[in-house]
Amino acid sequence: MSAHDDVTAPRDAILRWFEGAARRLPWRETRDPWAIWVSEVMLQQTRVETVIPYFERFLRRFPTPEALAAASEPEVLALWSGLGYYRRARFLQAGARRVAEAHGGEVPRDPAALRALPGVGDYTAGAIGSIAFGLPMALVDGNVERVLTRLHALAGDPRAPAGRKRLWALAARYADHPGPGDVNQSLMELGATVCAPTAPRCLTCPARPHCAAARAGEPTRYPEKVARAAPREERWAALVATRADRVWLVPSALGRWEGMLVPPLAPARDGASTPWPATLLDVRPCGSVTHVLTHARMTIEVTAATLAAPPAEGRLVSPDELDGLAVPKVTRRVLSQAGWPAG
Repeated sequence: MSAHDDVTAPRDAILRWFEGAARRLPWRETRDPWAIWVSEVMLQQTRVETVIPYFERFLRRFPTPEALAAASEPEVLALWSGLGYYRRARFLQAGARRVAEAHGGEVPRDPAALRALPGVGDYTAGAIGSIAFGLPMALVDGNVERVLTRLHALAGDPRAPAGRKRLWALAARYADHPGPGDVNQSLMELGATVCAPTAPRCLTCPARPHCAAARAGEPTRYPEKVARAAPREERWAALVATRADRVWLVPSALGRWEGMLVPPLAPARDGASTPWPATLLDVRPCGSVTHVLTHARMTIEVTAATLAAPPAEGRLVSPDELDGLAVPKVTRRVLSQAGWPAG
């Protein structure tokens, strides 16, 4: 075994550092597998500080899988509103329903049963299994990927099939420890707070003496990745139409916000006005907003108007009602661009 294959020394150094440096986060105050599951789903592609209030509100309303299983989808999406990536909420509810139906309302301890839950892949199963149940299960997220590829100078794209297999095998060796949950959390914490993507704090890193990339003086070389395609450019038109201080929202016809309420949206038309399905008064342009998703960059031209008659579809919403509805972040951005609510 080469020195680069040794995991004991870096693992022990990172664990010692984690004992004193770990941030106080609400999901670290519990070993409840349901709370850990909720936190890990919310943390996917979302910043910790954004997640904290959502996590606390969500668990107050849905303290068990059975509570979430019994809820309506609009209520679930309303509590998720603003977090984005709404498929996560739907998968989480589908998983909760499977737990309620097949596991007596208890999150299963068995790794195979965990991975069989809707929306639970290797990463989420590893988090629940290691943190809640103390099972020697690995996990790899972006932070762990960055830490391990730098520590061991792993060349090649870690998200390609061969690179992924090698990285997960290495992570499994780290998790082969009496405290696998602490190991996994320490690796994630190091990546989140010290081993940053572009400006790693190598001088204060507890694993620096064991890091092959730091020894070579090129930590940001890793992880090596193939360039990803840029988000496609999309042009849209949005209508913010009001009647008696209430705004018109409709169910999204786009898969990306399925089941949620948005202002009427339509593809932008060069040199032509958008044929909105309503009689409008006082039509006025309000500029544009840019909304970036994983695979698309939306430039949305916003038009404000007054509805001459109640709309035939959708609903009129007051400012007080908005917070209780399932609306994506783009809805609030478009409404704000149009100056609604006034004042």
